[in-house]
Amino acid sequence: DQGHLQKVTETTGNSPDLHSCADVLDPKFILVADRAYGKHKRFDEYLEQNQSFVIRLHDNTTFYEPIPRERNQPFTGTLEQDFTCQLGKNKSLSQHRFRVVILKDPNDNPVILATNLHWHSAEKIAEIYKKRWQIEVFFRWIKQHLNIPKLFGTTPNAVYGQLYTALIVYVLLKFLFDQGNAKVHPSATLTFAEFDRLFTLQSLPPEWRRYLANDVVLYSII
Repeated sequence: DQGHLQKVTETTGNSPDLHSCADVLDPKFILVADRAYGKHKRFDEYLEQNQSFVIRLHDNTTFYEPIPRERNQPFTGTLEQDFTCQLGKNKSLSQHRFRVVILKDPNDNPVILATNLHWHSAEKIAEIYKKRWQIEVFFRWIKQHLNIPKLFGTTPNAVYGQLYTALIVYVLLKFLFDQGNAKVHPSATLTFAEFDRLFTLQSLPPEWRRYLANDVVLYSII
């Protein structure tokens, strides 16, 4: 809800995301994930580990012995179904029964969600899954703001070093920008995009150059 990162697990992208899932599990939080994490046997493990989850399933998932959940009001909006079942078939059949909520996306495609949360409404399950989109927003933010058109190396150290250096530079620029906009004359206030561009071109207005030369306040944590 606050848009803050709680934990980051770095990977090189050379192995499936599912392999790194164990690094972000935490019973204090609900695991919300896309189809890459939708392995039925893992759902049994999550249940046994008291790990709550809402994970999207593949559209061709088999539902074994589905039983509709009781509901006082008819479905509205994009919601279509809410039931419990075992997932998969044959060797991939889950040991436990899980809840399945089915809705449609804006393009009328099915969104099939599996969860072990039984005390929330179907609407709440859909809302929890929609929160996952924030990680896509974060990825877009990285591409738009960190200005990394090309990686200088392909080893983990090279990639992580370049990404973290770009993050540090961005944070420092954002610090200077926020502090400067509060100190310069209102006629000289800039957007962050303008500040970033003019700072790079060394063409900031006189008010900003004066602020950077004399009025920057640095903080230290002891």
